Amino acid sequence: MRFCCTPDSRVFVDLRATGVLKALAHSPTLVAKPEPFEVVADGDRFESSIDVIVHASAIEPPADLSSKDRDKLRENLLGPQVLDAQRFPVLVFHGIFAGSVAGGTLGGTLEVRGEARSVSIAVRVARRDDVVTATGAWEGRLTELGVTPFKALLGAIRLEDWIRIRLDARFVDAGQGAGRG
Repeated sequence: MRFCCTPDSRVFVDLRATGVLKALAHSPTLVAKPEPFEVVADGDRFESSIDVIVHASAIEPPADLSSKDRDKLRENLLGPQVLDAQRFPVLVFHGIFAGSVAGGTLGGTLEVRGEARSVSIAVRVARRDDVVTATGAWEGRLTELGVTPFKALLGAIRLEDWIRIRLDARFVDAGQGAGRG
């Protein structure tokens, strides 16, 4: 059976501010909507290759920031010092999910700035009616992903070399379509 991700699937990227002016800075959670993708199940078992694409330009800064701060954060994020979106417009995950309707492991490579790095995520799976939800998180360092932590005001405001990527994906039977939002 094939399952399609629904349009309300999201990837969250948690970052931490640090430095002398940490109280004025923001520990942002960025939100990204992946391109549609599918997983394949054999009964209650899943062993499926997964290719997930996120367009760098579709990564959204926190909604609670002012419009000016959101624009500045987006500019820094997409700029050559962070994601370099002009040269590397997408982030790509290639991997395999192996598990059951209760959970499993999502392992593979995450391409950031054109370089692939290994990641492994323990994933929890829940089924409610005709919707399957998969959640999980990976924690690591920005520098492990080839990203230099952002800093401003001579380092008084900066990000820690820490990142958490959280998955919140919803799937429906491919025969039912994934057009729900």
